[in-house]
Amino acid sequence: MINRIIISIIIFAQAFSHADNLYIPEIEAHYNFYYKNVKAGTMILKVKNKNNKIIASTIYNGNVLANLAGRGYREEISYLNLKDNKLYAEKYIFKDTKDNYEIIFNRNHAKVIKKDSSFDLKASSEIYDPIAMMLVLMFQFSEAQQSYNVVSKKNLKIYDYIYKKNFSMLVNNKKYTGYSAEYINDYKHNFFFFSEDHKNLLVYNSIKKNEKENLRIELIDIKKLN
Repeated sequence: MINRIIISIIIFAQAFSHADNLYIPEIEAHYNFYYKNVKAGTMILKVKNKNNKIIASTIYNGNVLANLAGRGYREEISYLNLKDNKLYAEKYIFKDTKDNYEIIFNRNHAKVIKKDSSFDLKASSEIYDPIAMMLVLMFQFSEAQQSYNVVSKKNLKIYDYIYKKNFSMLVNNKKYTGYSAEYINDYKHNFFFFSEDHKNLLVYNSIKKNEKENLRIELIDIKKLN
């Protein structure tokens, strides 16, 4: 009887100790981005965490080349909730020189709201936006699933990921060690690399279309990571 009580206490303590141990750091990281293998501007990633309410954003500021290609400016903002040791997408805002819309999430439902119209999306499980999905890969990698539902450019897609642990690569002549996540969707190959020595921060991202590089993002500076 005593042994059963002790075992029950241990199980309860373990469950309790893991209930709130997912930590989302405050982040400001700067990147160069390349369009078709030519430097096209900079990107800033910011993550703020207040009482388990997460706001993550990426802002692309393009140079003359990027402007000519229609990629001069883009901003994405994702609002997430950390609950029961899991990240949930709540709201997503997209802005660039051609489009502007927001998405409201309710687990496996999403409402896409444009200036003069709206429509609903539904999946069998949790739906994420691209920035929320990136945070899930960064901070929930130990429990990463193979497939995720993601709204990309207002379309609901299923991404099947391939993960590699103990992965190393050089980025701007600096060696990083961590893990990678990649998926192939139709003709698009998206590859992410995260540094375990920097709290799983995104270090490198490349997007290839028909096996030709379309976009590449490389870390150049960490302004804040705590």
